[in-house]
Amino acid sequence: MTETPTRYSEFLPQGAMYFYREKHIYCRYQYLLKDPVDPALLQQAVDAALDAADYFKMKLVREKRDVYLVENDRPFTVRLGSELRAMPEETDGYLFNVSCEGDTVFFDWFHFLADGHGMARFLTRILMEYCNRRYGAGFACPAMASAPAYDMQALVALDPTAGQESLPAVEPVQPEAGRLSRSMVRLDKQSLVDVAVASGVKPVSALLGLLSLAMQPLLGRERVEYCYSTDTRRTLGVPDAFYNCVASFRYGVDAGPDVRLADIVPAIDADLKGNLVPEVQLGQMAKMMNWVVRVDALKAPLKIKRRVFSMGEAMGNFPADFWISYLGDPLDPDRGYPPALLDYIRDFQVWVPPDGASVGYEVASLHGQLILCIQDKLGRAGLTDAICAVCRREGVKVLSTAEMGPALPYQE
Repeated sequence: MTETPTRYSEFLPQGAMYFYREKHIYCRYQYLLKDPVDPALLQQAVDAALDAADYFKMKLVREKRDVYLVENDRPFTVRLGSELRAMPEETDGYLFNVSCEGDTVFFDWFHFLADGHGMARFLTRILMEYCNRRYGAGFACPAMASAPAYDMQALVALDPTAGQESLPAVEPVQPEAGRLSRSMVRLDKQSLVDVAVASGVKPVSALLGLLSLAMQPLLGRERVEYCYSTDTRRTLGVPDAFYNCVASFRYGVDAGPDVRLADIVPAIDADLKGNLVPEVQLGQMAKMMNWVVRVDALKAPLKIKRRVFSMGEAMGNFPADFWISYLGDPLDPDRGYPPALLDYIRDFQVWVPPDGASVGYEVASLHGQLILCIQDKLGRAGLTDAICAVCRREGVKVLSTAEMGPALPYQE
């Protein structure tokens, strides 16, 4: 008699919004190491990390009206090359993939599985395991348990719009549908911090202001609408969660040709700080997750649920001119990764398609740089030059720029 696999349904709602969206959101972290990567040792490192973090062994099962997670009993295979594969169809059921080429390790995952902060912890472990085998680094590698799923019903009970019979009547900004291209801008982190300190604001607030000023001429109107994500792990009481824990907010500024950073950054900073208040974060996350729970409860085929979800999300005021996700240090410093790990890593990139926006910015911090990885579907030339011009005018040092070419496969 075949044993029925255990379902891990408690983790479904946290990622369901990424499953219900029209297009799969595949994310990529890529680390450039100091030497060519040994694929066999990388395979050993991934196997060891999986043994230490059972959460990532799950696979997705689809039925006509339901989707759920069970343990994946197939071995994981590290692949060669930089190709972005469809997950789980081309990854033996796993919702992430690891590959290597030359001196670069590519970490890809389906956003259903985790957000950037959740993945950073797991990927940092893989790098530590690899460096132990490749260089005898001696990094301690204890087991990594994910926090249990938070109480979804308790969360959605905090939804400030729960009593409304219909979705809010809004006129969302429709993102452009141009060809997706990639570029990168590297900024000197300290110069941005200095500009922010001079204005009495957070560095990320200054960055939001700079990007708003840079994008305004390309939009053809003064108002620039953006969305940003906030990590809610500590607010929810699940600091060790691997799964998605994000509340997203939208804000708009008037950024006409005569506007300077000092004119808009105080309001940007006040909005950001106001939304980091735990009660506000929880209310926004409850609003987002309540819609997921309502759609998931429909007695309808999955394709109908996806259609309903997309319609509701578009009305929920999240499409924007750009969104920004501030990852910070990709090596999970909050959990005390060994500083010596930086000795083996020369560079980093992060790529996530701009779902629901014309332009997406993923921002990482490494070796004193702010790395802006940009995915742009505006289809208009000049964004990189505009960012550089605004940064230089406002006193932020630009270290380099690069045009990365078209989007990665499966991200269009």
